[in-house]
Amino acid sequence: MAASFGETPMGLSSQVMNVAAVLTRKAGLKVPRYQRPYTWGEREVRELIQDLHRAFTRRATFYFIGTIVLVKNNRGQLEVSDGQQRLATLTMIIAYVRDRLPGRAKMYQSLVMEGDRPRLMLREADASFYRGFVQEPGKMVQLAKHAETGVESKDLLCAAAQTIEDELASLDDRELDSFMSYIARCCTLNVVDADERGCAQTVFASLNRRGSPLSGADIIKSDLIENSHLGGAEADEAARKWEETEDKFPRADFAHLLDMMPFLLTGEHLLSPGDLAAFRAAVEKAGGVRSFLFEQLPRYADALKAIESCAVSVGAASADVNRRIHGLKQVERWYWAPVAIAFVAEHAHEHERARRFFQALDCFTYAAELAAVDNRRVEARLARALRALGDDKTLFGEAALGLTPVEFRKLIATLNRSRKRDRQRRLLMIRLELALPNGNRLTMTDDVTVEHILPKNGGGVWNETFPDAVRRNDLANLVGNQILTTDEQNKRAGAKSYAEKRKIYFNTPQAPVHQLTKDIAGLEQWNPDVIEDRQERLLEALCSDWGLRLAAAG
Repeated sequence: MAASFGETPMGLSSQVMNVAAVLTRKAGLKVPRYQRPYTWGEREVRELIQDLHRAFTRRATFYFIGTIVLVKNNRGQLEVSDGQQRLATLTMIIAYVRDRLPGRAKMYQSLVMEGDRPRLMLREADASFYRGFVQEPGKMVQLAKHAETGVESKDLLCAAAQTIEDELASLDDRELDSFMSYIARCCTLNVVDADERGCAQTVFASLNRRGSPLSGADIIKSDLIENSHLGGAEADEAARKWEETEDKFPRADFAHLLDMMPFLLTGEHLLSPGDLAAFRAAVEKAGGVRSFLFEQLPRYADALKAIESCAVSVGAASADVNRRIHGLKQVERWYWAPVAIAFVAEHAHEHERARRFFQALDCFTYAAELAAVDNRRVEARLARALRALGDDKTLFGEAALGLTPVEFRKLIATLNRSRKRDRQRRLLMIRLELALPNGNRLTMTDDVTVEHILPKNGGGVWNETFPDAVRRNDLANLVGNQILTTDEQNKRAGAKSYAEKRKIYFNTPQAPVHQLTKDIAGLEQWNPDVIEDRQERLLEALCSDWGLRLAAAG
């Protein structure tokens, strides 16, 4: 019967494959020159690894990471029309494990190279760099420590290697091997094969440009109401209540709230996002559909709305709490949000506890973001905090939001380390600005960039004051050497002398002078002692804001 209506369109096919099967396709994978270069930053790499590890620890049968689009070129190679970032990053993860586990290197290398032919060939501008450091064995550690090249795509590959090392270094060899085997076997992609570029581009555009399809929120609403056993009038009222709540948010934000709901209700995330039966089970476990629709969802939605607008009302603690929420919102991944929502929904009347809670959550979140807290334990500790919102001993203890002595020392060591990766550097400087008296509330999307007073590459008079190149590079990347300026000021300052730079910092019309910049107003000279003194002073201010004693790090 199907043949009466025609066959599947010529030139297109689709199948679900695991990572190992995708990488070992006979034709080989090639990123064509017209594609953009590698663009993933630390956040995307870390998020991929953490999502995969979360699925691994929960023993999920499979983990789906989306669709890739391939087109066969006239040489028989499969060009990657969509999916380069994921495939390149997955290959780097495999390469890291290959280098860590010599006994398993041959097997994992077979996913990276077929003999002397790379399984994945990046675009020509990056291919030799990627092959030399990723696809040839034994170079991933060097890549992670590689000096900045000045080429964005190559520097992002270096940063990705460092993030992979940061995320996986704490896994012992046995767990690392099991995790990598899980990725190869159980991490799946929908692979769309097209016979020509135009066809592939149409598929790519369709995947990335959507009208108004039935949303996940619509499907969840329908499922809950249909399975709620509510009477007709009550079901209509539940639907109206849902729509009133949904109308408070942009579509994506409401979807984000629904994603968080199982964790808010039970302290456990869904094994598979979009699992309706598991979502309904979480609702039933927390009191049932009626309670969820009429009480829990509206209450948590109001709390999220207050958090999103930095308008949480907690009496005399309001200004401090909302300042901290602003800082938390700059962290790309909002894993802190469910615990904050639950506290605001249930304990906002406890004003001084709110001050202490948000200080602890602020500190814990940034410690996790800076990898001072083992990322594999973050979710469990936040779940414990969620269950203990009324119990200070547990909530602020080392099993939940409190830092262990080891984590505290690691955080201080991390803060004192040279920061060479842009996003994390900006995030830390924006948080430092917030910690200073009268500091500005800046966002990661503002026209604000990190200016190195001692230029990263030295030059001119700077090489006389800082003659040791290695020492100069380390000092240049300390927060004690950095301020926040506009992008235009940063470009004008370049490698000019300190005196010339000060004129740009303080005398540029319409350019804001942030507290981190005002902090250097009285410093007429710029030398190693000044940088180190300022480093200590700034970190003291940040640690004090988090309720930590810097001296205790010893």
